[in-house]
Amino acid sequence: MKNLISKNLIHLLFCCCSVFILGCKSVDGLTIDINDEKLMINNADTLTITASSFLLDPLPTAANKKLLVGGTVDEQFGQVAVSSYFRLSASDLSLEKLPDEVTYDSLSIELYYNQYSYGDTSRALRLDIHRVIQDIEPKELPIALEDDEYPVFVSEATLYSNRTFDYDPIPLGGIKIIPRPNTKTDTLRFRLDDILGKQLLGLAVNKDSKLVNNDDFVEYFKGLLLRSDGASHAVIGLQDSLKLRIHYSYDNEIDGKKASGALMLGIGPSKYQYNQITANRNNTNLADLTFDNQEIASSKTENKTFIQGSTGIVTRLRFPTLRSFLSIDNKALSKATLIIETEQSGIGNQPPPTSLILMAANKYGTPTSIVQGANGNATAVYQPNTQSGGVINGRYEFDITDYVSKLIKQSGFDEKQSLLLTLPTKDLLSSVNRLIIANQQNKPAIKLNILYVNY
Repeated sequence: MKNLISKNLIHLLFCCCSVFILGCKSVDGLTIDINDEKLMINNADTLTITASSFLLDPLPTAANKKLLVGGTVDEQFGQVAVSSYFRLSASDLSLEKLPDEVTYDSLSIELYYNQYSYGDTSRALRLDIHRVIQDIEPKELPIALEDDEYPVFVSEATLYSNRTFDYDPIPLGGIKIIPRPNTKTDTLRFRLDDILGKQLLGLAVNKDSKLVNNDDFVEYFKGLLLRSDGASHAVIGLQDSLKLRIHYSYDNEIDGKKASGALMLGIGPSKYQYNQITANRNNTNLADLTFDNQEIASSKTENKTFIQGSTGIVTRLRFPTLRSFLSIDNKALSKATLIIETEQSGIGNQPPPTSLILMAANKYGTPTSIVQGANGNATAVYQPNTQSGGVINGRYEFDITDYVSKLIKQSGFDEKQSLLLTLPTKDLLSSVNRLIIANQQNKPAIKLNILYVNY
């Protein structure tokens, strides 16, 4: 009964003292006597953290229900260009109501904003549509890999951000716009090549299998590529829905007047739509970051680290002294909080991400799981900077108590395993949002706050 009371008191003191200690900037220690046993409650926030910028393998960007196009120019990250490949589908094409005598008018395609943008949308953006002349096919997973070598976000054959497919260099059509990504009514309309339009209408009139049978259609028309032409200063997002219309006219049999109509094709299955990424990091601190050289220490990047969606740049964290620190002198972990700071302003066209997550990675840097907080929440929400209390940077705070508890108990521990600080999975795979971790006292502004008890 005495031991039970002691354990309950210790647990209660953990909770109470956690609130007290975490509210303080520093604590030398708090000694408590319970049944003639002394407990020392301490707080440590100077444990060594090794931070680096790390480049993930090419990301799976298919089936994310977002077409990205455009580019960004950034002195920290370099140049990024984004294009979107996709198939069309003739499965919903109805030829029964097509009049017997029709005249071709035009061929057009409509695309719709999905309210995503990143970068300077006040500048003009040139968009072109090209015909793809190679089969767009997902890549199978390598069967030689072990289960823990597959990224947590890959489970089947897919299309990756570095894939390219042959396309006709002469565009079918193009437009120049000032992006209006926040509008719900604006539509991007392209007038496309008339030669192609006449071919499609001819197939429709003859009810050719290329339009009647969707497999034959995909063999005939491989797909489309939407890309930006020339310098781009913003990436915009478009819905994964579109309307390709074959416009025609005919004589109305009732009154003999000229009438018009259109045949419509839509986008193909989402697994064949993906965003293709190219990055040029020359003349930046990340110039040496490549798929052959996937990691750069923070000491080589002005003691900052970086995160960027779609390109696969994440911040890799290791805690080389954590296990040994908690394994000596009868220490019991109470709480572990990871704090990330950034000087990046919430004002402007490149704001900090609204939230971040942590992924556990194996010795190769492959993310194998998402780290859950004590409350089951995996995300840390951006907290704007404030002058009160001496806090001047925006920050993200993670409760990683469960992760640390498992880490110190883990058998067969490999010192090369790590945590990856990154965008939430959806944003990692379908945005170009970025973050720069601040430099603080000649090291990245990343702190691990450990609350523990000596008993």
